[in-house]
Amino acid sequence: MHNLQTMNLAELLEQQAMALPLEERKRLGAKLLASVSAEQPAPKRQAGSASGRVHMAPDFDAPLEDFAEYS
Repeated sequence: MHNLQTMNLAELLEQQAMALPLEERKRLGAKLLASVSAEQPAPKRQAGSASGRVHMAPDFDAPLEDFAEYS
């Protein structure tokens, strides 16, 4: 058994669900499946849609003064 700090969300939900009576788990499971299947798929991404929005400084890869002592 995990403690609450190391337990991820899925484990926590499973633990809470297992504490419910079987009929309640079935009802909630059916609701969950219905809501997941009703979600719309994400729109397809289009290559180049951010073209011209990202700019890099000309000295982007120049050495930083803060790290001069490590050179």
